[in-house]
Amino acid sequence: MSTSMLFTDPADQAPAQSPDWPMTLLVVAVCLTVIASGWGVSRLVLDGGSQGASTPVDHPSPRARPPAERPEEADPADAEAVLEAAAEELRSSPSVQVSYAQYSQGTEAGRGWARAGEDLDVEFEHYHRTEEEVEVFRYELAGSGHLMTAEKGLNGLTLLDPPTEADLRLCSVDFLLATMDALVESAVGLELVETEEVRLPRGPEGVPASTHTAHRYSGNFPASMGGYDPDTGDNTLTRLPDAEFDLWIDEDGHPRRLSYETADGDGETYDYHAVGN
Repeated sequence: MSTSMLFTDPADQAPAQSPDWPMTLLVVAVCLTVIASGWGVSRLVLDGGSQGASTPVDHPSPRARPPAERPEEADPADAEAVLEAAAEELRSSPSVQVSYAQYSQGTEAGRGWARAGEDLDVEFEHYHRTEEEVEVFRYELAGSGHLMTAEKGLNGLTLLDPPTEADLRLCSVDFLLATMDALVESAVGLELVETEEVRLPRGPEGVPASTHTAHRYSGNFPASMGGYDPDTGDNTLTRLPDAEFDLWIDEDGHPRRLSYETADGDGETYDYHAVGN
């Protein structure tokens, strides 16, 4: 796999701060109103938003897939079994935190982090910073929908109704799961390369740096890379039909790093900081 993709330690950048929690409490209040009175009321409170006409995509429940073989039972040389078990481990984990960087033609084009877990005030939280330094915050709230706010392109905190395919992907826990699921469904040429040490930099919200002994697998798959258009306020998805990937899975079966890249130097690197904790 090409080494043109450079991964920058998140510790080298100033930590992103979520919008003030009083605003989040306001959103919760709005959501309660939505539940009681319908979406019409919420539109009077939350202005702006993506008006894409894409038909909402039905997504399976995070726990809908049948249990896979437990990671510790899989032979590392059985790449498909290890991959399936690692994807299931990620899906069933009570806490997941990921940081990532995006690349276009070999240079950094965006970065961010996302997290989901039982200890959060929201179902899902996702921070993204574009290459133009525009900060975007995305959320999923239980029983109420997908919301986002951005420094440019949106008029305040916005309820995405109806959500586009990109909204559903980037404003829900599916963002944490979809790329691993895509590997399970469509990876070709999957093989074990070697076992090595992989060091993760400091993650979001104070997650410390860590080092893991991991099995590295490689192959190719069709990827989808999310983004944000500050001119329109829309979430975007870029289809990458043929991306070469490297995936590191630790000895406990947790995915730790996933890096993929096309021949043109477009791709992403994900670091999975807290899985199964």
